Amino acid sequence: MSDKFFPIKTDTACQLKWTWSTISLYRGTTSSCHRVSPTIIDADNFESFHNTEKKLQDRRLMLDGKWPSGGCEYCQTIEKSGGQSDRQFHLQIPNLVPAELEINSTEISVTPRILEVYLDNVCNMKCVYCWDGYSSRIQQENIKFGNFTSNGVEIKNTGVQHPMHTELSTAFWSWMEKNFSSLRRFHLLGGEPFFQPQFETCLKFLETHNNPDLEFNIISNLKLPIIKFQNYINRFRNLVTSRRIKRFDLTCSIDCWGQEQEYIRHGIDMQHWKQNFEYVVEQKWVTLNINQTITGLGMKSMPDLIDYINHHRTTRRIGHYFMACVNISYLHPSIFGSGFFDKDFERMLSVMPTDTWQHQQAHNMMQGLQSEFNSHQRSSQELLKLKTFLDEIDRRRNLNWRHTFPWLEKELDYVV
Repeated sequence: MSDKFFPIKTDTACQLKWTWSTISLYRGTTSSCHRVSPTIIDADNFESFHNTEKKLQDRRLMLDGKWPSGGCEYCQTIEKSGGQSDRQFHLQIPNLVPAELEINSTEISVTPRILEVYLDNVCNMKCVYCWDGYSSRIQQENIKFGNFTSNGVEIKNTGVQHPMHTELSTAFWSWMEKNFSSLRRFHLLGGEPFFQPQFETCLKFLETHNNPDLEFNIISNLKLPIIKFQNYINRFRNLVTSRRIKRFDLTCSIDCWGQEQEYIRHGIDMQHWKQNFEYVVEQKWVTLNINQTITGLGMKSMPDLIDYINHHRTTRRIGHYFMACVNISYLHPSIFGSGFFDKDFERMLSVMPTDTWQHQQAHNMMQGLQSEFNSHQRSSQELLKLKTFLDEIDRRRNLNWRHTFPWLEKELDYVV
């Protein structure tokens, strides 16, 4: 059977807008990808989560060749700068077309093929670019230290749990009972999925249902005891060998390397992370990926991460995915101005492989990020916000950003 590619060919058409839904059961929200601002799920009509009025309107605009607002600007900006966007990348992936488009190629009310779910905000880390809606540890920290506002930086809890969280969870699993077989990819995120109260519910669901076309993906920070981790891996293996699912993916969250990473992803222990990661490297049946959130703080040690990935690529395939931090402006690398990280990009691009289609796409997307970063001027205002933010993070966590990022001290100490 030949591959089926997304049939809508306008200049702005995005496969994700039709085929992907992200759901946060904790907040009761939905969106069509990571870049797009979420909208509230109608708790009394949960099954419409993939066809909210906002999503339907966005699809209408794309059918007309127009860009929707509310997050699609991310890809629009990258494409305008000459880089390859997520939209363009996903158009090249076949066999994710909603069934309704096979009947009517302009249908806007469809059933998702990719479902990504945040079950809760329970997490065991406090990443600097994260927030309380995804991290219970940040939520607890904000309660302890209170609200902070200075120089345009505001730190406070804003991720309110939906009052019908329990009902939304029940509705979600009911939807899964009826629509599970239509899915081609199912992503589980956190906080940290392995610590989510509903994680066992999810695993037991998969162990009692069949979808031999499904790719099941967990995005994890790998911060759990090795024995517990190995036991879970064995259960995932049973799902694959029993043909409950087609494939198991483990996407490991890691942004850069060394002490810089331990600052950025507060709570991570690099030696522990490597122990769990290298265990999975040996499980050749697992589809293994690295996923990065790119901030200005991590740019200098990102090449070291790529060197580490390449070392293990000598024995197996490892996917590499990344996105720039867009939710906190002063953590975006572009605030340092055009050309600031060119040497770091040069080193990364020189060692990123290009021998497969996937590798070529990652290489192109990294070049696209470089072009997009270099389209910005240096911002003293945003640099002041960054310094203000890091000083407050140091106070809360007993850290020292000047020690961790010595290159950054001379960039920030002059801003007032």
